[in-house]
Amino acid sequence: MEPHPPAGELGPLDERLRDDAVLAEIDLVSRLMIAASGAVTPLTAEQIDALLGIDPGGLITE
Repeated sequence: MEPHPPAGELGPLDERLRDDAVLAEIDLVSRLMIAASGAVTPLTAEQIDALLGIDPGGLITE
């Protein structure tokens, strides 16, 4: 068995390990964290919905 290559020399990722749903969730959580950390007051439900791409009628806009 070969040892693992040094960091930075791994080559392309195996596409079988890609999980688009998890990547999308990480993106949404990141948006919320960035917005919340820069907010002076707690985010309103409307602001959170906008960050998540949900319109006031409950439809997904992205």
